[in-house]
Amino acid sequence: MRNPFEPLRLAGLLQRPRLWKRWIEFRTLSTFARSFSDMVKNAAMITTDGTIGMVATGAWNQELFQSLIENLPDGTWELVCHPGYNDSELQRLPTRLQKSRENELAILTAPASRELLERNRIELISYRDLD
Repeated sequence: MRNPFEPLRLAGLLQRPRLWKRWIEFRTLSTFARSFSDMVKNAAMITTDGTIGMVATGAWNQELFQSLIENLPDGTWELVCHPGYNDSELQRLPTRLQKSRENELAILTAPASRELLERNRIELISYRDLD
């Protein structure tokens, strides 16, 4: 089950005023994090410690990605991203995340990103690896 709660640190966001509103929205939603954690625990479900990147959805660049990774708390976190191609099929869909998909794909597949993950000892896993 996805744990939608993000550690809402300001690192990397202060220079991005367009993300402030989303930060406030997610900050408000974070008041439900404890009850979510209790429900998951009581139901014996498995989830991550939370998500990173939700506040920055659609606004990624290499610098912000680096800030997210370098400020990642210990634990198991889901990176929320929407990499892909802005093809004709996607352009027919009502989403604000059309143009950002190719940008996120480029960031995630860049050699600098792989080096960043290795330098910060980040291991990429899938939900199958959760226990």
